[in-house]
Amino acid sequence: MTDRPVSGDAIEDDFYLEDTIVSDNEVESSVTVGTKRKATSDSDNDDNESEQPKQQTPSKSKKKKQQQKKKRRANDPFQSLNHVYQTDRETQFQYVQDRQRSALPNLSQVELEEQILPQEQFVNNEQFKQPEHTLDTLPNYIKFGMLHHKKLDKKPEVQQPAVIVLTHAAMRAADLSRAMKPLGKVAKLFAKHMKIQEQAEFLKKEPVHLAVGTPNRVKALIEQEHIKLDNLELVVVDTERNAKRFTAFENDAVRGDLYHLLGSYIAPRMNDKKTRLGLF
Repeated sequence: MTDRPVSGDAIEDDFYLEDTIVSDNEVESSVTVGTKRKATSDSDNDDNESEQPKQQTPSKSKKKKQQQKKKRRANDPFQSLNHVYQTDRETQFQYVQDRQRSALPNLSQVELEEQILPQEQFVNNEQFKQPEHTLDTLPNYIKFGMLHHKKLDKKPEVQQPAVIVLTHAAMRAADLSRAMKPLGKVAKLFAKHMKIQEQAEFLKKEPVHLAVGTPNRVKALIEQEHIKLDNLELVVVDTERNAKRFTAFENDAVRGDLYHLLGSYIAPRMNDKKTRLGLF
């Protein structure tokens, strides 16, 4: 009888695979490998942490500047002065001169002296009967400060204002302009929403006694001869403090232009006793 091949179905029911036996050495080896991997991973993290950039400390030059600034503040004789317009003329003169040195650090002592604004031409605010300088009192202050305030009742000439009010920002200039309306038409001379060409055309066509603006724009219009100073009797500098508690004499964004304008164009007229300077 010929033997037939046995199919898989013919395997006995008690057939089973033998359990795989793992030696203790193999288990230990497996655990060791895992531990080594973990240790390597931790080591990598340590390396990554060490590679993170360290927080930079201020440079020596920066520290020195901060120390110098702190020292200047400590030695500032006007640090506690809140309202310079309420002081006497001598104090106002000293304040303006002190801030001038800070605003124009590149000028020599001789050049600074050439631009000094004479004390006797400062408006004597102690005689102004309304000590609180508000927008409502500005028209009266302008009349008080002018040499001949009745000039405001006469017909003005083009490009020749009698009064120029300088302030630190366009928004403030707009407020001052509205306050000055009872005195007549006002030329608004600031950069916000206004091109210098448009202002030049306005000054050429519209005769005004009054102008208000920021130092940079007013200076530019004078330099381009759109404003002539022949009839200028009064320059008022608004001393309202900005959000950082700086006046126009202290504000880095304004004071350079302010002092160039005052020193180059207003000081000569003040020396000739033709123009006064008022701090409002």
